Amino acid sequence: MYNTFKSILALAGGWAWTVAAPAFPIAMACTSMVLADVWSARRLARRIGRAVPSARQQLKFSSARFGQVVSTLTRIYAVLALAAVVQAAMGKWIPLLDFAGGVVCFWQGVSILENESSCNSHPWAKVLGRYLVSKVSRHIKPEELPGL
Repeated sequence: MYNTFKSILALAGGWAWTVAAPAFPIAMACTSMVLADVWSARRLARRIGRAVPSARQQLKFSSARFGQVVSTLTRIYAVLALAAVVQAAMGKWIPLLDFAGGVVCFWQGVSILENESSCNSHPWAKVLGRYLVSKVSRHIKPEELPGL
């Protein structure tokens, strides 16, 4: 009985590793993009803090914001795991895992560009600001903005 249970457990572990292993490089790329987004959000918070000194307390990194980062990473990993399982079941003719990773990296890339173009006086940021949403109002209340 013990050997049968051990064999079934080893079989399930081997199958899970075979399905999940192709997702690891894509998960690392997505994790890097999320961490780059966090870094650009911190840069934005510093720029807003310099422009609106009264809002500095609201802009500090908190456990709730860290929880949002962990929640985002958990959702991304779940999507990648689901894509890996579907791709393993359907075969390699649909590169679903690559597509899911590309969508996540594109989403985070746009978020980084939004962070970098918000509350920035550089000419390239003003050009991007015409096409991207400003994230300043997400960080502090709009009535506290002096016209950013």
